[in-house]
Amino acid sequence: MNKISYKAPLYEQIEHLLYEKIKAQEYLPGQKIPSERELAEHYKISRTTTKRAVNLLVEQGLLIRKMGKGTFVVSGLDQRFNISFESSGSMTDSLSSSGISISNKQIRFFTNIDSRFLRQKLALNENEPVYGVQRLKLHSGIPFALENSYVPGKYFPNFYQINFNNIGLYDYMNSMGHNLKDYQTYQQLETLMTKEAKLLQISTNTFVFKSCYSSIDQDQNIIEYTESYVKAKEGKIHYHLRLNE
Repeated sequence: MNKISYKAPLYEQIEHLLYEKIKAQEYLPGQKIPSERELAEHYKISRTTTKRAVNLLVEQGLLIRKMGKGTFVVSGLDQRFNISFESSGSMTDSLSSSGISISNKQIRFFTNIDSRFLRQKLALNENEPVYGVQRLKLHSGIPFALENSYVPGKYFPNFYQINFNNIGLYDYMNSMGHNLKDYQTYQQLETLMTKEAKLLQISTNTFVFKSCYSSIDQDQNIIEYTESYVKAKEGKIHYHLRLNE
């Protein structure tokens, strides 16, 4: 794909085009990419636009600038994660299907939750309980994602008795008769508070991918609201959305 359109900012389109070339190994790890001037001439856009696109990929850890030499694809990109939610399922399942083994570390349960926001997300009445759990996702013992998950207490009364180090959240939901059928999600970049940043072993001024998603079961009940934070340098997340006609 080498064409650009006018449906998104040009720098985002160039960033995506370059990312796809790296992913397809048109630019190999360690290889020098065309200069910002050459990219500007090729795509018939300004150097300011190409510089902004390249900066995004540098910030993501895909490219590295070498003084006096140019910009190069970072080596060892096979260790990065491409997380795809093409069908309803967990991050663990998505990574496992790509041959990446991860583990969960339960940090704490959220108890005595009194949040109008979370009740709205879970379609609950004012007095209905919300239960929650915080977990780390680890690869080779190193944390790369932090997840805060919330569920309606009325559907999962024994939630606080479960060890989520060993049991997946969706496996638990299925065992309680609530099978994940669909989800809605949105994503943004942001920074974390000190406590959460420490869990991910990053600084408070480091950007992470924040993904918020709600899941429904076979009876169209909302059974989960999760806020997931993934280290920006650990992966690029792709969402494939299905639109109901």
